[in-house]
Amino acid sequence: MTFLAAAGGVLGGILAASAVGFSVSRLFAGDLTRAERTAWSLSTGFLVQSLLFLFCVSVAPGCGPAPVLALDLLVVAIALLIPARGQVSTCHIEGQVSTCHFRSRGVLLLFVVAAAACLLFLVQALAEPMWSTDFLAIWGLKGKTIATAGHVPRRLFDDPALYWAHREYPMLVPLSLATLASFAGGWDDQALALLFPVCELATLFALFGFFKRRVSSFAGAAACALTALCFPLYRAVNAGTAEVPFAFSLVLVSTAFLDSLSDRSPLVLTRLAMASLFCVSTKQEGTIFVLLLAAALWIRRRWDGWALVAPPVVHWGLLYFLGGTQPRREFDFTFLQPFRWPELAHRFTVVLGRILGTESLAAWLSLLAIVLYLLVTRRGLADPLLAVFALQILGYVAAFSISSYGPVWAADAAFSRVVATVFPAFTLVLGARVEKEKAGGSVGDEIRPAVEGATSD
Repeated sequence: MTFLAAAGGVLGGILAASAVGFSVSRLFAGDLTRAERTAWSLSTGFLVQSLLFLFCVSVAPGCGPAPVLALDLLVVAIALLIPARGQVSTCHIEGQVSTCHFRSRGVLLLFVVAAAACLLFLVQALAEPMWSTDFLAIWGLKGKTIATAGHVPRRLFDDPALYWAHREYPMLVPLSLATLASFAGGWDDQALALLFPVCELATLFALFGFFKRRVSSFAGAAACALTALCFPLYRAVNAGTAEVPFAFSLVLVSTAFLDSLSDRSPLVLTRLAMASLFCVSTKQEGTIFVLLLAAALWIRRRWDGWALVAPPVVHWGLLYFLGGTQPRREFDFTFLQPFRWPELAHRFTVVLGRILGTESLAAWLSLLAIVLYLLVTRRGLADPLLAVFALQILGYVAAFSISSYGPVWAADAAFSRVVATVFPAFTLVLGARVEKEKAGGSVGDEIRPAVEGATSD
């Protein structure tokens, strides 16, 4: 099997997933922009197709892609028979219907920057087979085991020799890799890496579409450029791990959360639930993030948070059904007992000092620019996310504090990586504030008023 043939199979699998995702997501994403609908099609398609693949290999191990394709067509046919709800919405800037001049030089320049950065990640990801330690030991190991065995073997969950493969981790990424491998006709580490540049591109679509609908094209282009330039995230070492898909999921659930603050329609609640499921199925810390978003809604006396909480319950219930109770040896939970609280407090300060010292000094220029930017700009529509991001980072610090391998080791090994996954969603805050300044005339005059009723498409 040549690389081109395998890559063609992987692209075919991605297109099939997107088609399934489009047919399903049209039922709850009809009021979004075209770019957003593209992103939601991909995320929904990965969820649905992974479930279909899991069903097929459970019923007929080693069945290949034909049954999955047949079920894909069945899902598409059923979904298309259901009338879609909602209409494509207009862009809004502080209550006024308006839009950005899409062909303005500033927007085009930002798109060129984002496209160049995306192309760089694509070349890096496909230059050689995926090689990172986490891919070989966790995500790739599970995906290749499922793909070669033709089913999900029990040893992934109960073999003591596979403890280091983190049996408790969510399975969406391994299942997606195994599904694409079946379309490719075999496991090809190099061709399967296409999944990760596609996830980056979908992340940019989600950001741009949201800003075009809620703010302006310039704000969306700025967020896309900032995200694409996040080289600590979009680099070869992260091809094959869950970091890039997880960053995509954080953007989707954050945009759904921001929509829910002003819209309590069934469409928005469904998007909240779907994005929450996608998020928690990708990485463990996704559960923390969606619970923090739910708490933010409850603090506002909004009971829509159930749409964020229900999917983690379903997901972890399914994972428990597949693998039972999984031990967590990388964390020492005895630190949570009262007699160890003094030691826990000391470890917490050690981690905090390490992050504020070594980790922050390594990125002091970027951090200083962000802090100054937040100080000199006015609040934007995404500012409610600031507290959620801060608590998410604090949760990482707390997790490092109870690491069985030592707090300093955990902070050095993971902090910069996990923070990079949050940055694409954080650009929602930065992008909204860019447009605030532009609306006031302090950044430029890219915004062009549109006639009443102009649509985002």
